[in-house]
Amino acid sequence: MDSLPEIGGKTWWPKPGSRLGATFFVRNAFPWLGRYFGGGPLASTLSPGIEGIISWGGRIPAKAAMAVARVRRLPHWHLEDGFLRSVGLGKDGDAPVSIIADDLALPVDGGQASRLELLIAEAAGGGHDALGQRIRERMVEYRLSKYNNLPHRPPSIVPSGRRRILLVDQVFGDVSVGRALGSRRSFDRMLDDALASGAQCVVRTHPDVMAGYRKGYITERAASTPGVILLADKVSVASILDVVDEVWTVSSQVGFDALLRGLPVRCYAVPFYGGWGLTEDRVSPGAEFALARRAVARPTADQITAAALGLYPSYRDPEDWRPMDVFTAMDLLHRLVSLDVQRSL
Repeated sequence: MDSLPEIGGKTWWPKPGSRLGATFFVRNAFPWLGRYFGGGPLASTLSPGIEGIISWGGRIPAKAAMAVARVRRLPHWHLEDGFLRSVGLGKDGDAPVSIIADDLALPVDGGQASRLELLIAEAAGGGHDALGQRIRERMVEYRLSKYNNLPHRPPSIVPSGRRRILLVDQVFGDVSVGRALGSRRSFDRMLDDALASGAQCVVRTHPDVMAGYRKGYITERAASTPGVILLADKVSVASILDVVDEVWTVSSQVGFDALLRGLPVRCYAVPFYGGWGLTEDRVSPGAEFALARRAVARPTADQITAAALGLYPSYRDPEDWRPMDVFTAMDLLHRLVSLDVQRSL
């Protein structure tokens, strides 16, 4: 197994064994969550004797947990899935191989610096280049992304001699859009610019939209716009990135997947990988302050990879919840995907 010394160095995480509080929503929706914090059950946010409060995502339950933490003067941590999550979707019940805990902000938050943003800025000073390169190369070799439930096969796209742009739609109302300082207008601008570019425009919708769980921002418009290809094929992100020349997104992780493969990326908001000099940033005037904040550091793709996939998340095997590092997690998901392929033959 590859060694990752930094696995125990997440000083911003709750201390192991801490008694933590969470809302009923979090305790009910993520029964495995306590495994990441010593194995004990999570308490209520109002329980006496707790040492901190955790929340998931950025919706109403999370805001309520943050308010209680402020009133009780307790430490608070934002939780989310890691950027390497599972084979299947969370909504289908698949437990994650990684989560993040951030004491400053959600990683999707462009409006303020998260712990991830600080890690990326620090990595830009050097020291984690080899780690990031190893992670990036294995992610590409294994053809992994956040979710890995879709098969690797060429998508059905009409051949064209024009430059091919992948436009990434996202779930309508997704917290990651607003927190990254994007909006519905950001998606409309992205599609308008693509149509005016003369390139072949391919729109890929979010897996949750594809599965029928949610609506997208531009999927309906793309379906009725002449010259736009709405990619409805259920194929992996890696398979799509194999056949496009560049990727345009508001705040989707697909932009990060593209950076791992050396593809040009344009961002219409401020995702965690945007604003560092590796992407072309077309943000609204109200988001320019976030780009200015990040302009002090110019990390490489390997350094961002080291921070986002190596240093920031905590990895555990959902079979027994033992800690593991990112390399073991990648090997595990690669093995599970291969088993799924064999069963389908």
